[in-house]
Amino acid sequence: MGQTLEIVFWGVRGSIPVSRSDALGYGGSTSCVEVIGDNGQRIVFDGGSGIHPLGNQYMKEGFPQDLSILITHAHWDHIQGLPFFVPAFIPGNRMTFYGCNQGATLFEDVLKSQMETPYFPVKLSSWMADIRIESIGESVVDLNGMKIESSYAEHPGMTLGFRLDYKGKRIVYFPDNELFAKFDMEKVFVERDMNDEDLDMETVFLEDQKRKFFSFIGGADVLIHDAQYMPEEYGSKIGWGHSHFEMTVRAAIYGKVKHLVLFHHDPSRSDTDIENIVKSSRRIALERGSSMEITAASQNDPRLVLA
Repeated sequence: MGQTLEIVFWGVRGSIPVSRSDALGYGGSTSCVEVIGDNGQRIVFDGGSGIHPLGNQYMKEGFPQDLSILITHAHWDHIQGLPFFVPAFIPGNRMTFYGCNQGATLFEDVLKSQMETPYFPVKLSSWMADIRIESIGESVVDLNGMKIESSYAEHPGMTLGFRLDYKGKRIVYFPDNELFAKFDMEKVFVERDMNDEDLDMETVFLEDQKRKFFSFIGGADVLIHDAQYMPEEYGSKIGWGHSHFEMTVRAAIYGKVKHLVLFHHDPSRSDTDIENIVKSSRRIALERGSSMEITAASQNDPRLVLA
């Protein structure tokens, strides 16, 4: 049986790119993930610095017939590669960008503004490819048989996560998401009877968040999720919009995910740090009786195949 979907990690870091020698094993580019279907459809999640080498590969091997690029949000680490995406400057190439408005600012204007003076010397209007820019919120888009559903994330500004369903396979991409922010972790993973009249409003709100999130990721073959912080760091970073790896692991177990890919590695993390996070994450899963596979996203071992 051939592949159904292939995931390629072009950028795995959060915040800023890194080039230290102790951090190159997993890679130093910021968020960019390509999904390739067995029908030839290619979808790119985010345009961080990792989209630059992806564009260079397209220039060598040929540009897809119609590329879809889905942007979770417009923080620099998710769009900073777009001005350097060479295929966008080539007439005849076709691509569609999807992303959410920021309040009254249209998604198209968000993309344009990062390439305006004084931020960049070349305007978005210099892109010569056939470009479409679509504003979406919590939406469903069909891309050549791939169903893409979006859901708002817990992150400053308007931010999306994406779920891709195709031929019975499910990939969920949530690179910037602070899981159940400000809730005690031990309260999150408790089963409750929602018919109980004694539930307080905080618990009702938590249960509503849980219902939405776990129905979105439930049973995913691959969940690519924010795991930027260490648990001991998180207390001073509440509200910054990122999860610590223990919460991510426990949420993936609760959501019956088959394979968790830890993502959005903090720029301070060395390869050894990330390896230790993976070991700790696997230990957490083992202690909870879970056989879920856990890996860390890596640009140097970038391909993950779902057959």
